[in-house]
Amino acid sequence: MTSTPTTTTDRARPVDNRALVLELLARFGAGDLDGAGDLLHEEFVSHNPRVPHDPATSSGRDAFTAFFEGPDGQALLAATSDVRRVICDGEYVVVHHRIVPGQPPEVAAVDIFRVRDSRIAEHWDVVQPVPETPANPHGMF
Repeated sequence: MTSTPTTTTDRARPVDNRALVLELLARFGAGDLDGAGDLLHEEFVSHNPRVPHDPATSSGRDAFTAFFEGPDGQALLAATSDVRRVICDGEYVVVHHRIVPGQPPEVAAVDIFRVRDSRIAEHWDVVQPVPETPANPHGMF
């Protein structure tokens, strides 16, 4: 699902930003941390509270890729991701996907990326376990 841009210039941007974010997810999915890091802006900021970052000692880009070298990040890299929706709005790209780790529970995730200068400059995420028995028949995807 893509927002409807109003000008030709705006129309090209969401397609490029969407492709950039999906490329990032593909590189992480392939375990290509160096390649993923290349897609991050030099001033990248992660808003994920589980990603340690001391700006006095490392860049946000380095901290983010270093997270994936640790046990939590490795578990995430080993999981499968099934992208269900990609929503583009100017510099923002939102990905709604199902993540299935090696051990339950699977999770529903919404990742929000902001793109600047043809690189991913910011990231937020919201992750929710998928219950075995939901309270309604609608599902999370």
